[in-house]
Amino acid sequence: MLEKEIKILEIDVEKLCKKLDKLWATKTFEWVIHDVYYDFPDTKENLKMENNKRMFRVRKKGEEHIYTIKRKRKYMRKEWVVAKDEHETPITNVESFSRVLEKYGMSKTREKIKHRISYAFKWAEFDIDKYDEIPAFLEIEEKSREHIDAWIKILGLEKKEILLGGSRKIFAHYWVEYLNFDWKNERKK
Repeated sequence: MLEKEIKILEIDVEKLCKKLDKLWATKTFEWVIHDVYYDFPDTKENLKMENNKRMFRVRKKGEEHIYTIKRKRKYMRKEWVVAKDEHETPITNVESFSRVLEKYGMSKTREKIKHRISYAFKWAEFDIDKYDEIPAFLEIEEKSREHIDAWIKILGLEKKEILLGGSRKIFAHYWVEYLNFDWKNERKK
């Protein structure tokens, strides 16, 4: 599945949830998400997922466990959205799955925990995320930037700051340390 998304920073969670409820959005999730990322060691540069614009994640979302593989698209800046191909598959035993990954040469590179509230329409997804030390933000996932811009207007968020990128960019934006990540150099980009 191709996902196109942006992040809107420093939102008022209570106000936004009320607006989404009034629009008859369906609340699909509210709980903690724990993500663990895996990659091959630096000694295998040609295999490193990060070097190949890929990401491998094991996620605990409430009581559900999922592994995800994402691939960044080259044209994400053209539309001014983050565009990634994403494949998710449920798993039943996280510990066993993690041991298999390690047996095949992957190791944990980072992990993070956040609180998420999710809403959806059949064509759009809204994730309100909150990490410790970082103000709440909204991620809107839609078919195109035009659709995303329509939602920004409907939700009254036109004056809010928009950020393109994943969690590393969020942590860098707020100067919050990120596990196994040089956030000072990322901030300069």
